[in-house]
Amino acid sequence: MNSQVNTDALDAFTPSTSTPPKSTPRTLVAYRWMIFYRFSLATVGGYLLAALVAMVTAQLFAEQRANAVMSATLLAFCVHTAAFIWVFMVHKTLKATLGIIIPMVILFVIYQLLGT
Repeated sequence: MNSQVNTDALDAFTPSTSTPPKSTPRTLVAYRWMIFYRFSLATVGGYLLAALVAMVTAQLFAEQRANAVMSATLLAFCVHTAAFIWVFMVHKTLKATLGIIIPMVILFVIYQLLGT
């Protein structure tokens, strides 16, 4: 009985020899395109979102131009960094896309309402 307990204890610590299922080339290509799309979305979409944030912020504080420019630039850097991180953090690509596009549309409408 004692030897059976020892072998059961050893079996619990032996690594499994089963190999994970291999990915097909089609899924690897799709995964790489998804990563490329997210990178492009984070770069271009984050830049456009940051630019819109900077424009709206500068329009809101137009009376004090030096403070408006400094605040808008600092806020734009923060928004672009946050957008880049957020695009890769979410699980769904559609959620990442909508999370960049919807705020861009809202900020564009606000910018148009404030006047150019």
